[in-house]
Amino acid sequence: MDRRAATALLSAHDLDGVQRDIDHALSRRITLPPRSVINTGTDVMVQHLRTFMNHLNGQDSTTAESVDVHNLLRAAERNLDVPVRPTPQTSHRDAYVYWHTITTLTTALRDLYLTHHNGQEHPA
Repeated sequence: MDRRAATALLSAHDLDGVQRDIDHALSRRITLPPRSVINTGTDVMVQHLRTFMNHLNGQDSTTAESVDVHNLLRAAERNLDVPVRPTPQTSHRDAYVYWHTITTLTTALRDLYLTHHNGQEHPA
């Protein structure tokens, strides 16, 4: 994803879309959704996660905050590694758990992004 596309995602309108995707992924369910919903939701969340990683990677901040950002980015990178990602052979439940994990990481990075940009105008 190029820098311009990543920046465009962070408009107020698109941040609302990210929140809708997070809410969808973390909503309580009686049964697991179809695998196609899990796979699509995972792909969407991975895109959001990569966008926030791109924005937060290398930002100047206080030392303690930098350590937190660094650790979160490392956790995200580990979860995006190919051996960790679900395959068609991965169980339905494990793919669902992975979707939740990626969503939780996305939420944390989104919150850090918002903290870093608190009070600043978001791109249109």
